[in-house]
Amino acid sequence: MTAWMGLQSLTFYVMLAWLPKIFLDAGLPADQAGYLLSLTTLVQVGATLAVPVLAGRRPSQVPYVMAATLLTAAGYVAVLVAPATLPWLSMIVLGVGQGASFALALLIIAMRPADPAEVTALSAVAQSAGYLLAAVGPLVFGLLRQESGGWTAPLVFGLAMVGLQLVAGWFAGRPATLGKAYL
Repeated sequence: MTAWMGLQSLTFYVMLAWLPKIFLDAGLPADQAGYLLSLTTLVQVGATLAVPVLAGRRPSQVPYVMAATLLTAAGYVAVLVAPATLPWLSMIVLGVGQGASFALALLIIAMRPADPAEVTALSAVAQSAGYLLAAVGPLVFGLLRQESGGWTAPLVFGLAMVGLQLVAGWFAGRPATLGKAYL
């Protein structure tokens, strides 16, 4: 659960920090780069509100976790391969993926433990350690950009983190049977 929380936050923080610069370097005007970041953030709000209503009714959140992560990956791939080609569509896809991922992280934290004290403990571990992991993402992304001189290496790093997010999400989204085993 901690890995899922941290990795979905890392992939979000990377895009939040670097997306406008990627679009600027792809030749889009500054105002459009800002609008695209706003669009993906706005779409995230909608996904964050909708996904828990659907996923919370199921014993397993794995299908939702997989779909959210694959949408996030598709957004990353679109930014890597063709950032200036249909950027509005790629930001909608990325926003749905990242918003759903965040909502699922919080939902799973609330659903897995057997009692409120365990929810608090899981939340404390998953969020504190997860956000520490996430904070490193934009820094590593920037260092990769600086060292490579382009966006390919940092975006491949981001995609690798999305891949790890997929694996962590598979484990986190499974139905709980052991309570504290998810800490």
